[in-house]
Amino acid sequence: MTRINLFFTHGAVFSVGIAAAMIANSLRAPQADSSQSGGDPAARQQSAQRSGAFERDEISRGSRAASGEARTLAKKDAKSAVDHLADIVRITDPSERQRALMNLVDSLGPAEFAGVAEQFRALDHLDDSRGEYDFILRGWAKADPLAALDFVAQHPHSQAASATILSTWAGNDAAAAERWALDHFDGDGANPHLAAVIRGIAGNDIANASRLAQTLPFGKERSEAVGSITRALFLQGADAAMAFPASIADEKLRGGFVAAIAKHLIEKDVNQAATWVASMQQGDVQNRAAHDVADALARVDPQSAAAWVRSLKPEAQAEAARGVIPVMSSKDIAGTAKWVSGLSGTPNYDSMVEEFVWSCNSRAPEQSAAWIQGVANPEQQRRLYHRMLGEWAQKDAPAVKQWVKSNNVPPDIAKRFSR
Repeated sequence: MTRINLFFTHGAVFSVGIAAAMIANSLRAPQADSSQSGGDPAARQQSAQRSGAFERDEISRGSRAASGEARTLAKKDAKSAVDHLADIVRITDPSERQRALMNLVDSLGPAEFAGVAEQFRALDHLDDSRGEYDFILRGWAKADPLAALDFVAQHPHSQAASATILSTWAGNDAAAAERWALDHFDGDGANPHLAAVIRGIAGNDIANASRLAQTLPFGKERSEAVGSITRALFLQGADAAMAFPASIADEKLRGGFVAAIAKHLIEKDVNQAATWVASMQQGDVQNRAAHDVADALARVDPQSAAAWVRSLKPEAQAEAARGVIPVMSSKDIAGTAKWVSGLSGTPNYDSMVEEFVWSCNSRAPEQSAAWIQGVANPEQQRRLYHRMLGEWAQKDAPAVKQWVKSNNVPPDIAKRFSR
């Protein structure tokens, strides 16, 4: 309802109220007069005068209130929406500016949003205006999402703006937003519009959001979708979030949810996250969360984190160890080297060795370089030699030259660093 319609509606209601009061007083007056004055004409005349005075006073007060409201409305309408916006962006207090912008957006009709959005883009702003522009777009998406999408498509860098509009639209009409997203993508790979739709519906319909997420291939869009659904899951509680991955048939997607949920759990209770991830029966699913949980555990107690690594399935142990190694080696290089050696034979062991090399290359370059020989993959070993020795040579080229002469390294490495 517009403010003008609201004004006339209030006026009509007030008039009806006054009429009702007059009728009620006219009905009550004879009864009161007969009971109190015994039918005395003078008393009846005084009562009528009091009643008339009351009615005139109420009507007068109502007229004054209506006139005041009309003057206020006329004063507000003296400026256009874009003029109001120019005033709003100059407000220095962020809270006041947000409140004024909210009031403006709430007052706009569907046809006014384009002018306000265009004006907002053209104006100079205080602070970061991205969030305020999004607020205008969200208001427009509720009033006319197709017009809003057409508008942002005409401007550069429209992907983020389109996502804002789509997610808002999906929150109000999931089916319509999904249809638009599917109809407006005919390329290869992931549909970028669906991630925005999923963000909009996740809070209201996790099952539907999950259905759409499973249609996305592995990549950035699916990761964004998993993040949106995970945030919605935690609004239902940690137990609901931890139970959810079991409902996902796609193992890669299930692993993505485990990783995202574990990140949230780590912020609240790292031990709960560790126990939950260790309870998974699939090593590939554990693998996605293993690094983050191990890193968080190691920052509290490296030895407990090292023990936790062994509680995982073999497929996840290397990724977990990579989370422990930097923290552990910062305190004890020799002890870390011994621990890593004890994990020899674990799947993807080369990644653990490389992690250890980079964890101590600046503090103990000789030992770090020596560990490169433990990388079994020849190509990975050669790349690691070039990178690690190259960085060391920038600081101490003679030391690298001497180390290469004293150690058995691939011929191309010896040739490069012996010059």
